[in-house]
Amino acid sequence: MEEVHVNVYIHAPVERVFDAVADHESFLRAGSSTHTKVIRPGHTERNGLGALREVHAGKRIRYIEEITAFERPFSFEYQIRESTQPLRHHGSRLRFTPRGDGTEVDWTSRFEIPLPLVGGLLGPLSRRIFISVFTELLLAEKARLEASPPGPAA
Repeated sequence: MEEVHVNVYIHAPVERVFDAVADHESFLRAGSSTHTKVIRPGHTERNGLGALREVHAGKRIRYIEEITAFERPFSFEYQIRESTQPLRHHGSRLRFTPRGDGTEVDWTSRFEIPLPLVGGLLGPLSRRIFISVFTELLLAEKARLEASPPGPAA
């Protein structure tokens, strides 16, 4: 089994960071090659518990992911339910921890590539790709949040 772990500090309040990252359609995009659509809203809020999101990465990769836990503003978890790739997903979790004037975001994911012979080789390669993609997504959100002032207080 492979485990991915990415940690990024964002100089913004935890509520603001959580809202930005939990907005699946806005957050899960990378250039023009990755986009996401909520195909079933969550039980109590669009991106919350029970939401199904469809993620397209490039022309061939597609995932259907379900939000399986949602604890605003400190964490949410998801499970890949369908994939165009051979992948056995054991779950992912994003944790948001206030640190000083900002927020530490910790993203973990566990998976296997269930292919005889080549799965053992593809697992570590996939792990490196996921680390790169997760890091890119979080750093892009960090840049957006740190460059724009917070909205008016409610």
